[in-house]
Amino acid sequence: MEKRVKLPESFKLGIIIAYAIVIALSIDSSKTIFIPFYSIPGHLLFATVLFYGYFVIITGWIEFYSLLQRFEHQGRSVFRKFVIDLGILFLFYYIIVGGSNTDEGYLIPDVYLFITPLLYFLFTLKDMYGVRDYQDNMLIKYRNMSRNFLFISILISLLYLSETYATGFQSFGAIAFYRDLIFAFLVLSLIVIYRIMRWRLSNTAVAT
Repeated sequence: MEKRVKLPESFKLGIIIAYAIVIALSIDSSKTIFIPFYSIPGHLLFATVLFYGYFVIITGWIEFYSLLQRFEHQGRSVFRKFVIDLGILFLFYYIIVGGSNTDEGYLIPDVYLFITPLLYFLFTLKDMYGVRDYQDNMLIKYRNMSRNFLFISILISLLYLSETYATGFQSFGAIAFYRDLIFAFLVLSLIVIYRIMRWRLSNTAVAT
């Protein structure tokens, strides 16, 4: 019985430590964009992608903590959700690296083509395990919402692919810059809407 208690607690502690390590690494990686502050307008595309990544991780941490408070016992899928959280952290760090690398290895297209759909896939998968563990009405709505946003993220990925094809797969130049900037604001807006809708659902569930 003691082992059954300690194992979920070790996973929870592991995720907290992983969040702290990855956020610390990301701050070090992105300091060339944000420091000094007046350099941000000169790197608007990269700064927007970084804002996207930080919004993902900060709001994800807030939701992780709030769900821990709401569902005190860990459920059956604690290890699977631990692995999913590690996957989300890796994708977040990929976004930060992509938004910090201004010189070589242009990775921003990966954020739109692969990373964003994978993020929403992991969000959906985590919600599915939450529903299986707790059978909570709020988590069922979370899962359905994540599925819808996964579908939207795939559409964005396909749209970006078609736009990239239409512009001759250009990675640099004015056309590529404004194309990538538009999609940066698009994925940033998508995650903001996603989190706001989930917070509203959470507040409604608490009120009832």
